[in-house]
Amino acid sequence: MFYNLKRAQFINLNSVGQFKKLISKKLEPNYFLCIKINNNKIIEACDRAQKEILIKNPDLNKASVRIDTLHVTLLAFYLRDEQEIDFFYTKLEESRILFEDLKNFELTFQGISTFGDRVIYADLLKDDHFNDLIKFQKNLVKVAEQMSLPLFEKKFSPHLTLMKLSKAKNLLKKGIKKINKEFYEHLSDSYFGIESVAKINMCSIREKDTLGKFYKTYWEFDLNKL
Repeated sequence: MFYNLKRAQFINLNSVGQFKKLISKKLEPNYFLCIKINNNKIIEACDRAQKEILIKNPDLNKASVRIDTLHVTLLAFYLRDEQEIDFFYTKLEESRILFEDLKNFELTFQGISTFGDRVIYADLLKDDHFNDLIKFQKNLVKVAEQMSLPLFEKKFSPHLTLMKLSKAKNLLKKGIKKINKEFYEHLSDSYFGIESVAKINMCSIREKDTLGKFYKTYWEFDLNKL
């Protein structure tokens, strides 16, 4: 079972059959917690970096992440319905003491790095604020584990994705499995800016917001209330 006895009321007799079918399937994440990038200077710097890479290889256009979706993922997980979405928020509110020392931290984005030449991202400066982010994420995991949520991140490696080959199916079909370092190595020391973290967003992986830009956000966890 995914959830403890305190949550048994969410599974009624009419849904038991569906629930058994669900847990017999391989689960995939459908929601995630993230820090949305709102600093226009960072957004503009990411846009410039993408364009510089595309000058060297225009075929990577479809691998580019949309600028209006820039974010740092904190957790990816599976939730079954809106009751569980609301319950997760309630559990975070009840666990605010875990985050009381972690308000008003900032993330500095500097340099470009890669995951196996398949994902290109703006890196984070490894300062005290970065350490706060690591601690913050670990506390989020604690709350999720209290709910027995299926989590999908084995290791937390915070980053700001600029390009990823998994978005460009046409390149993969052509046998292109890596983004050549020569396309982005000249940007390795680029400075993108500082994002002040005031809240985290709980978003749907599969849905966009009403404007069709950022991911649909179900709730926000305001750190200023800590």
